[in-house]
Order: sequence, then C-alpha cells, then structure tokens
Amino acid sequence: GRTPMTLLALSAKELKAQQESKSEGTYSNNRISDKQLDAFVRSRGEEDILLTALTMDFFDDYRFHLKKEGYAPATINKHLCWLSRLMYRAVSQGTIRFNPFEEAKYEAVERKPRFLSKGDVAKLLAFPLQDEGAELSRRMFLFSVFTGLAFADLQSLRVSQIEKNNEGKRYIRKARQKTEVESLIPLHPIAEQILSLYTKEESKGDYKIFPDTMSKGKLLTHLKAVGWACGIRTPLTWHVGRHSFGTLTLEAGIPIESIAKMMGHSSIASTQIYAQITDQKIARDMERVM
Repeated sequence: GRTPMTLLALSAKELKAQQESKSEGTYSNNRISDKQLDAFVRSRGEEDILLTALTMDFFDDYRFHLKKEGYAPATINKHLCWLSRLMYRAVSQGTIRFNPFEEAKYEAVERKPRFLSKGDVAKLLAFPLQDEGAELSRRMFLFSVFTGLAFADLQSLRVSQIEKNNEGKRYIRKARQKTEVESLIPLHPIAEQILSLYTKEESKGDYKIFPDTMSKGKLLTHLKAVGWACGIRTPLTWHVGRHSFGTLTLEAGIPIESIAKMMGHSSIASTQIYAQITDQKIARDMERVM
C-alpha cells in the first residue's frame, strides 16, 4: 500500500514530495499539471487508471486533448513532461518495467528567451521612482540582471551567502532552489550598491536580504509598470532579468563555462541558448552596418 499503483495517486504523491523540496513557482506549475491530468482522466469516464494499463495511445490522446483546449505548444509540453515524469517515477519504484512514452513526440517550440540590451538596463537605472513597491521590484530585478539569480533565489538570499575571497572581493555562493546546483557569482559594483541598501552593518546575525513585504504577483505588476514607464519594449519578468545576465555576460566575452557556473546550470546545454542568441544579434548588427 506504500507504492501508488494508479496514475492520479502517483501524481498526488509526487506533487506532495515537490511541495517540500521545490520552489513555490515550480510546485505551483506542477500543481496545475496535476489538475489537468486529473481532469483528462475524468473526462474519459474514469476515476483513475492503472499504471500498467498506460500505452502510447494515452499520451497521444492527452496531447490531442490539450491542443483541443487551445493551450500553447510550450504549455502542452509542460503538462506532457509532468506525465512523463510520473512514468519515470513508476519505473524507479518498480511498478512498471519501462516508460511507455519513451518515444513520444512533443510539440515543436522555438525557444527565444527575451532579454534587455545595455541601453534598456541604462534606462532602468536612470528612471526616477517615488513608489516604494515599484522601487523594490526595480532593485530586485536589476540585482537579477547583474547576478543572474532567479526570483526564488532572490527571495531566499541571505547575508550568510555573501562571502569574501582572499583579495577582499565579495561574491554570492548559493545553491539554486530549482536545481540545487551551486551558483558562484562575483558581485558587480551595481549589485554591491543595491546590497548596501538592504544590509545592516551593525547586525551580526543571519537574515534575508530583500524584504518579503509583497507577493511575487504584486512585485511583477510593479515591475511591468516600471518597464512601460521607462519605454522598454520587452515586457519585464523575472526570467528576463536572468536571461539578460546570461546574454550580457556572454557578449562581454566571459567563457560559457564560467557563465554556467554563475547561473547554477546543471548542464552547459542550458547555457548554450545564450550563445545562439548572441550569434543572431551579431548577424543583425552586421546587417545594419552593411
């Protein structure tokens, strides 16, 4: 009775395990995938389905169901990946011998992370703000641009994770919440300047650097408004800050292996997407010169 033998029971167990180990954003996304899978199984007139009864037809039917619901290719893939994850979990616990969806085809998605140019970053730095919430979201976003930290890592960043090397230069040493891979990030002067606004010199205890007075959604609303006010065309999100760090560091000539370590990527393949972006940018810039 300790091992779930049915799909939805396994999904519920996996989701519960993620609630304790993953970031709030990852858990929230997977909870939506769990609900989608539950709705699909029930739409077939079943309350649950045995893991041993799953075939490739189930995967294809689910994919078609999601397309019919009007979801974008990236969203469809996200829900299908949750289903595939459950199969690998079932294999590891010995309920089934192999993943029946091993050869499954996913939706074609063109990955184009959005990022800011140096000019956009300069606009953000210079724009005068009066609102306290907007100012906090701008500072956190800029800190992400200059450190590559994702929002979950910004939220949980503590004073104890700021270290100093033998030369007296400070850097962040922190395991990423999403992958648990360690990031090692030397602090840019602008990141240092933002830190100085939130660190207490007299305090010797450990504490979170950025105040958690507002939810992620509220901060994002402020951030988008700041972007529009600055005249930045790219809609600002926390991912845009992280992608901007990857792109700007690569354009500055920093080796891709160093960027992977700073961004806490578990595989260098994740970092190589920034190389493709900068190649495209160089081609476009050269066309303008010509």
